[in-house]
Amino acid sequence: MSKPAKKRPKSSKPVVDEIEVACKNLRDEALKYMKVRNFNKALGLYDQALEMNTNDQSALVARSKCYLQLGEPAKALQDAETALLLDKTNIRAIYQKAEALYYLGQFEHSLMFFHRGLRLRPELASFRLGVQKTQEAIENTIGSNAKNQPPQKKAPKVDKPKSAKKSPLSKEELDKRAARRLLGDLYVDKEYLENLLKHPDLKKADTNTEGVSEFAKDAINFLNNRQEFWRQQKPCTSLNAKKLDGNNGALPRW
Repeated sequence: MSKPAKKRPKSSKPVVDEIEVACKNLRDEALKYMKVRNFNKALGLYDQALEMNTNDQSALVARSKCYLQLGEPAKALQDAETALLLDKTNIRAIYQKAEALYYLGQFEHSLMFFHRGLRLRPELASFRLGVQKTQEAIENTIGSNAKNQPPQKKAPKVDKPKSAKKSPLSKEELDKRAARRLLGDLYVDKEYLENLLKHPDLKKADTNTEGVSEFAKDAINFLNNRQEFWRQQKPCTSLNAKKLDGNNGALPRW
C-alpha cells in the first residue's frame, strides 16, 4: 500500500510579489502628488506603502524627501538613516541624510555625507553642489566669530631690490602645484578639508559615534588616491570638471 503524497506548502512568493506591486503603485501615485507639490497627500501614500513593507527603501527615501519639503528635517533624517541601515551604499539615502543634516544646521556632518556620496558617485553634480553649499555655511559660521576679533596690524612692506632673484619654490609649493594640475577643481575641496582638520573648533563637532575628523581624513585619503591615479595616467593633465557636470550630473529618479 503506497503512502499518500505529502502536500507541499504553498509558496509565499506570490504574496510578496503582490505586496511589492501594491507598494510600487502607492509610490507612483505619491510621486504624482509630489510633482504638484501636494506633499501632505503624498506623505499619506508613502505611509501606506511603508505599513505594507517597512523595509521598502524606495518608500523610505521618497518619504524622507517629502518630509524635507514639509519642513520636518528630523523625520527626514530618521527615514534616511533607516534606509542606510538596510543598505549603507544606497546613494539616494546618503544624499537625503546629507540634506537633512544640512537643514538641521549640522553642517560639518552634512559635509562629510556629501563627500561620502561624491566618493561613491563622483559623476553626480548633486553631491558636488552639496559640498559647496555646506562649505559656505561652515565658513559663514566660523567667519562670524573671526569678524568679532580685533584686527591685527599688518607688517610694513619691505621693498626688495630689483636685482634680487626669485627664490626657488619649496617642495611643498611644488607638490601643491602638481596637485592643482591633477585634481583640478577637486583640489579646492582637498585644501578645504585639510584646513578644516586644523581648526580648533572641529573637536566640538566630533561625537562619540561619528567623528567629523575621521570623515574628513577619509575624504582626504580618497582625494589623494584619486590624485595618484591621475598622476599615473596623465602626469601633466588636470581633471576636467566639466565631465562631472554633464547630463549624468543629476541623481537618478526617485
